Amino acid sequence: MIIDWTCYQMLLAAVLIMKGYLISVATGDNGSDKNRLSSNAMKCSRYTEESISKCLQPILDYAGKFQNTGAVELPLQGANIFKELCDIYAHFKVCTQDISCSSISLEAIDASYGYMCGAGYKLFEDYATCFGEVEAENNYVECKNEASIAITSAQKTKIPNDYNQYFELLCKIMDHYLRCCHPIINRHCGQGAWELVRTVTLDSLRVTMPTCDLHNALL
Repeated sequence: MIIDWTCYQMLLAAVLIMKGYLISVATGDNGSDKNRLSSNAMKCSRYTEESISKCLQPILDYAGKFQNTGAVELPLQGANIFKELCDIYAHFKVCTQDISCSSISLEAIDASYGYMCGAGYKLFEDYATCFGEVEAENNYVECKNEASIAITSAQKTKIPNDYNQYFELLCKIMDHYLRCCHPIINRHCGQGAWELVRTVTLDSLRVTMPTCDLHNALL
């Protein structure tokens, strides 16, 4: 069972890789994570979290479209991918617009999608073609395959409702993967493309895996 990573998946890793994490938080299974909320607002009740979970479902379903018996696939669709993702995100924002309490689920989705569907949207469109070209490079394929094998192995270590060990392994895998593909993306797409990767990765991990320090890998 191989997970087929692409440049797009790297940018969307917080949702695609951490689907189980988001589900556990949205349904209130991981109480310790709720203590990490960055907002000073009152934490959402379980009832409100269940409402958020319903709003979150279309995003999880979209991630699920690229999963087949554990394999993750995201085909090359260029800017169309970002448009569809951002349309779903816009519906999520409407669905949760009346929620004023603080929720790790809301923060995680905003961290993963806020920049991509806001200030960074045009950049995603501009670099979509180049990211697609990088995916065909043999050097990048080697980086991707190595990460895929490692993630498959990490998935076997997951313990229900306890993602600590899994996240620690993911952090190490992502660190190695980013270091591997950094020079490839820089060479083919330029520093601006890498800055896009850096921004989205750090924004996502700030909420979803705050203990995962990838700053050196993203320099």
